Amino acid sequence: MSFAYPWILFGLPIALIVLGIAVAGDVARRRAALRFGEPRLVDALITFDAGSRRAVKGGLRVLAVALAIVALARPRTRGGEKVTPAADVNAVIALDLSKSMYAEDVAPSRIARARLDATRMINDLPQIRWGAVAFAGEAAAYPPTTDIKHVIAFLHAHEPYAMPGGTAIGKALELARRNLVPETSAEQAAAKIARRKPVIVLVTDGEDLEGDPVAVARAAAQDGIVIHVVAVGSRAPQPVPNIDPDTGKPNPRERYVHDDNGAAVMTELTTTAEGQLKAIAAETSGLYVRAEEGTTGLDAIEAKLRAMVLSVGVERRETLYADQYAFPLAGVALLLIIDALLGEAPRSRRPEPTPRPRPLQPRARARRPDAA
Repeated sequence: MSFAYPWILFGLPIALIVLGIAVAGDVARRRAALRFGEPRLVDALITFDAGSRRAVKGGLRVLAVALAIVALARPRTRGGEKVTPAADVNAVIALDLSKSMYAEDVAPSRIARARLDATRMINDLPQIRWGAVAFAGEAAAYPPTTDIKHVIAFLHAHEPYAMPGGTAIGKALELARRNLVPETSAEQAAAKIARRKPVIVLVTDGEDLEGDPVAVARAAAQDGIVIHVVAVGSRAPQPVPNIDPDTGKPNPRERYVHDDNGAAVMTELTTTAEGQLKAIAAETSGLYVRAEEGTTGLDAIEAKLRAMVLSVGVERRETLYADQYAFPLAGVALLLIIDALLGEAPRSRRPEPTPRPRPLQPRARARRPDAA
């Protein structure tokens, strides 16, 4: 428990002043009674001693004043911590979720290793405001945020077998670019982008045969965005595992995907695909990394991002608080209500009506004997 304005608590002695006023009033009342007459005779006129009730009412008022001062000081409890990256670096991981990412030339599989390395990189660089794009034939995005737990959950929530077929790298880069470029005027956008240092980390194993990702990268470069590319997979053809959607594991009856002719579907990082990925990185002066045996190559990207963060300063941490002033205010209201309902003397019963006296009947006059 802490207070937003702790200096207001120095006003608590005001409650003692209220108590002093109540005591002084009681003393003045007793002196007035002494001046009124002899104490024995005055006490005989009093039907109820209200001293105890006045003491209770005075105590209620003193407590109400003290609670009001505590409420003004704004008591609060700690609610969490907000991390504001000093670097203000925004980064979006665009992760390829095409079915070829199930290939096992990178243990345990391309997609599993890419997720593992991406999760580690996000956790190692909490100073960065992270976002994510999951793509195959279509793309879905999670905007940059400091809540890295949700970004990691987003990367693990999508599976290649549930994604549309294809490798739409251009759509993924365009969606990532829209999440990094602020929707303001050109001058304001340029200023914000220069301050936020936007980065896209593209992790893929294929070639975009539908769009023009190099043209999207060229547009991103004009927005000040740097695209680092990680090419996952070997140049040697690899079979694509047939994943059972119910178990998430290769189907034991048909371990690999086959085409209509019964031949196993193969995937490889072709020379054309690698040339396209290198061109994407070159358009934005980004880093191109090809996965080595047993790794995805994200270590080199992480080192690049870490150097960027260190070059601009350290993060700022802000403690968040939840205000609790409503509780002492409720106490003030309750005490004042009790004080208003509590009288200085008990309620007297209504006296029974006095019966009206019966009228006297006139007495008959006696007649004298000599009256005729």
